[in-house]
Amino acid sequence: MPYTKAHYYMLLLVPVTVLAFWPSYFGMLPKASLIHHLHGVTGTLWVLLIAAQSYSVHARKLQLHRTVGKLVFVLTPLMVAAFALVTWLGAQKSMGNHPFYLQAGHALLTGDALLTLATPLLVYLALANRRNVYLHGALMISTVFGLLPPITARIMNNYVPGLKIEGLDTLYRFQYALYISLALTIALAIYLYFRYREHGWPWLLGAAITALLWILFETVGQTDAWTAVVRCMAALSPVLVAVLGAVLGLGACVAGWVEGKRG
Repeated sequence: MPYTKAHYYMLLLVPVTVLAFWPSYFGMLPKASLIHHLHGVTGTLWVLLIAAQSYSVHARKLQLHRTVGKLVFVLTPLMVAAFALVTWLGAQKSMGNHPFYLQAGHALLTGDALLTLATPLLVYLALANRRNVYLHGALMISTVFGLLPPITARIMNNYVPGLKIEGLDTLYRFQYALYISLALTIALAIYLYFRYREHGWPWLLGAAITALLWILFETVGQTDAWTAVVRCMAALSPVLVAVLGAVLGLGACVAGWVEGKRG
């Protein structure tokens, strides 16, 4: 079985995430918005789901693996809906001239939009290839790659001297932390590809998605056309955004399950 220690890494990611988002979310839970609660809860549950799936399959508790795996049909729609809502909320803040969005967040919304689409794609591929444990495992684990850049960037911006944001005049440091975190995520994906090269294309896909996020931030995110798109997103109803995200997530699960039966 591949990725025998994946569940340990997933469990380690939970306290690291709490540390990264303590100033902006976990340390101020009563003041956080419902959208951020949905994003935080679904993201955490997703990491725990992958940990449980990794543990159950390596402990040869296959019935538990199958039972817990069905939660994908619930968590994926909720998680994608949360991604979509966070993107919508970011568009609202961008149009409201929030300082962070004036500095970098406006362009970074290209990445939020990309992850809203890439996450269901990876889930679809994971379910479609569930009979191949190497591909299935890699694709499920790679869904976490979208969480790694914001986690590592916030760790740097919160705690690392020289990259710590200490006020509006140091907001520019976010971009430096973002570049480092994107490079680290791509490097990790490439390392995993070379380690599991025979079934390694999911890791190249993860690297490509992360690289595309970087490219969109530097190109499309800087254009007037993107500003027009963000303005349109901000004008949408949050209920509609959540429903579209949930439908996209559920559709990916159903399509992947059906495709996997043909394999």
